[in-house]
Amino acid sequence: MQIIFHIDLNAFYASAEMANDSSLEGKPLVISGNNRRAIVSTASYEARKYGIHSAMPLFQAKQLCKNLIIKPVNFDLYRRLSSQFFELISTYSPLLEIASIDECYVDFSNYIIEHNIHPYKLAKIIQNDVLNTLKLKCSIGIAPNKFMAKMASDMKKPMGITILNKSNYKHLLWPLDVSEMFGIGKKTAPKLKEMGILTIGDVANYDNYNKLRQIIGKNALLLYRKANGIDISKVNTEKNELKSVGNSTTLQYDTNDIETIYETLRILCSRVSFRAKKRNLIGNSISITIKYSRFESVTRQTPLIDYINEYEIILSTAKYLFDKNYSGKPLRLIGVSLNNVINRSSYKKQVSLFDKNIEKNKIKTTDAVINKINSENKYHLTTASALLNKSKNKYRKE
Repeated sequence: MQIIFHIDLNAFYASAEMANDSSLEGKPLVISGNNRRAIVSTASYEARKYGIHSAMPLFQAKQLCKNLIIKPVNFDLYRRLSSQFFELISTYSPLLEIASIDECYVDFSNYIIEHNIHPYKLAKIIQNDVLNTLKLKCSIGIAPNKFMAKMASDMKKPMGITILNKSNYKHLLWPLDVSEMFGIGKKTAPKLKEMGILTIGDVANYDNYNKLRQIIGKNALLLYRKANGIDISKVNTEKNELKSVGNSTTLQYDTNDIETIYETLRILCSRVSFRAKKRNLIGNSISITIKYSRFESVTRQTPLIDYINEYEIILSTAKYLFDKNYSGKPLRLIGVSLNNVINRSSYKKQVSLFDKNIEKNKIKTTDAVINKINSENKYHLTTASALLNKSKNKYRKE
């Protein structure tokens, strides 16, 4: 039986701002523009206690909470934390499908068998790892298929863990309002209710199937099956759009002690290398982030001549970037990232026939192919490097 986790970061944009600035923790916060037409993108759980929610006009949110904190959208921060979140989850299982910037499906079927661990215990470990490493909270749904896992993760927030299975899904899922069913949009739900389909249990009732088909059309059978706990879709790792493997840390105290900073760099580079190797990923670019304060940071990147994941190369490159760009002021945060990552199995190195340092076995292979073509077809082919050497010898004689 499949064991699928749906892992959902709670109030992600707001939580990301709190992770980046601890002074925001526990305060009513929204992510929004700050003009008269602005709407709330994300509201922290503290803000939600005032009745504030996403898509609410900002002026209404201000009326509900006089001490509301408003932060603009910071996509660079969100993308960085999102990437680190997926990287962390992927260290548990490579069978990961990214659903959006703040959620993913993970197939833990083999992991649970191999480690002989209860799914709930594993979910708790992952929650704590995400919280301790990234300062982000997440809810986790556990189920035998993706649909039920997605529904389960929404049932307890923040930091909830819910298990849905064949024995309890009718009790937990069917009483929910039809608008809460994943796959039914805001425009469709009122139409279903007009036809008397009020709950997910009503969607699961075959007596309502013809009504469902009138509204939903060709997807009626799919929703009917999902409401009955049936979903055959697999975790699609091809949707894993991970483009970098990175790690950053906020220092316990701001410091400009170079030995402390170098030691932190070594730890970060070791983690990046470990995570990349565990997922069989290689990259051809290294970047570092140096943050001096909440408002002053530097990010620098340099390309590599080849795809790598070795600790020594990552460390030496990161150290080079740091030494070149560090101003000497006390640091608040430092990060290292291996970018443009691909799976090693899909890497095809381009071999140059002009390369004097080409491995001997590759030279022999090239020569063997050329000799075979010449003998079978009476041609007189040769390599570009041989022509180049011949030309050089000619000039030496002259």
